[in-house]
Amino acid sequence: MVNVELQPPCFCCLTVLQLCLQQRRSREQLVEQGIMPPLKSPAAFHEQIRHLERARTGNFLKHKLCSRPERSELVRMHILQETQAEPSLQATQMKLKRARLADDLNEKIAKRPGPLELVEKKILPVDSQYIPSIHF
Repeated sequence: MVNVELQPPCFCCLTVLQLCLQQRRSREQLVEQGIMPPLKSPAAFHEQIRHLERARTGNFLKHKLCSRPERSELVRMHILQETQAEPSLQATQMKLKRARLADDLNEKIAKRPGPLELVEKKILPVDSQYIPSIHF
């Protein structure tokens, strides 16, 4: 007979196990979430209820898919963009469009007149006390 010496389990493994056991959900929570069957009802009954709930969800999704709006309706509601590009290129097309818009806006901002030009053209009103300090 071989004499095997059993070592006591390491302390860190015990603490990890205790922590996991403390954090696990109770049986009542598992029953409420539908993970485990209730104690008072048979497992087959619980399985049938889960099957019916899945079927109901499937029917609901099928109904939603059948009654979804047409592409033209989504374009009218501004959910989809009206484009002739292939779907794989639409994201790139949108990025390009946004980049062009950003460039156009940056050019317009760079060209807009400064506050002194607006005062010279009498577009921007100035208090009379500041007029001597402004050199035209």
